[in-house]
Amino acid sequence: MAKTPVGSQIQYMPENVALHQRCYLCGSADIFDKFKVNGYTISGCKSCSFVFVKEHLTTSELVEFYRQMGAPEVYTENENLKNLLYYYERLRDMIQEKQPKGRILDVGCSEGNFLDVMQGWECYGVELEAVVAAKARKKYGDNIKECALEETNFPSSFFDVISLQDVFDHMPDPLNSLKICYDLLKPGGLIVIKVHNISCLYAKITGSKFYAILPPTHLSYFDRNTLGLALEKSNFAVLSHHFIAHIMFIKTIFHRLSDGKSQGLFYHLYRLTENSFLGRIRIRKNLNDIITVLAVKK
Repeated sequence: MAKTPVGSQIQYMPENVALHQRCYLCGSADIFDKFKVNGYTISGCKSCSFVFVKEHLTTSELVEFYRQMGAPEVYTENENLKNLLYYYERLRDMIQEKQPKGRILDVGCSEGNFLDVMQGWECYGVELEAVVAAKARKKYGDNIKECALEETNFPSSFFDVISLQDVFDHMPDPLNSLKICYDLLKPGGLIVIKVHNISCLYAKITGSKFYAILPPTHLSYFDRNTLGLALEKSNFAVLSHHFIAHIMFIKTIFHRLSDGKSQGLFYHLYRLTENSFLGRIRIRKNLNDIITVLAVKK
């Protein structure tokens, strides 16, 4: 499958798409429209402050969207791996403080780069995008499933740890995803979720222009409170939350800020720095815009 060129954006809206009439986190009907982005409505809940895409896409519709979109090369190129490892290695150390070894499932595992740092673990992954799933399968064989989480056939109480990094906010029914994870985890098993933080200062300042508000790629927008609520409703006990720094190329920052559009100042800055020494300068970023939560199955 050909990857979508950097700077292009798929305009994807299924026909006759249903709308959420209630908050799908707390169930309240007291919801309101905040923004309109990429043709989608970003709604908020007055009861629990959860923010979400009002249009209700199904898993099959999202699979088709990701099939068309492909994997952005700016994130999957080999030279970016060292940047990714900065976060992965810190997360590994946090996990191993709670669970030294065992069987781990990485949901949305991409090429398996996070699993690669989990030496000594029995590693499994789930990935929707075919090209990167094939790369992970070369390393981990049939332990990698090319499907949605709800389509896996792993046994109950099979995993010691499940991680969902940059994927939980993509899911059309996050509470159901947590229900599946709960079933797959052993008693006392650990779940790790990494998402964008919609309540960070940067998000509040930029509003609808916050780089993570990118429907239909991101469907749910969490913060510490709403992520904690989702976990508690799913019978997990939150252990800790962390704002872990990331290492990024300058060119990657410009790409993110361009929102995938092949126009505008940030896109042109990305193109100017894409193959330059300046673009490959690495910086340490921590705006509290990414939150990582560890919780345990009760």
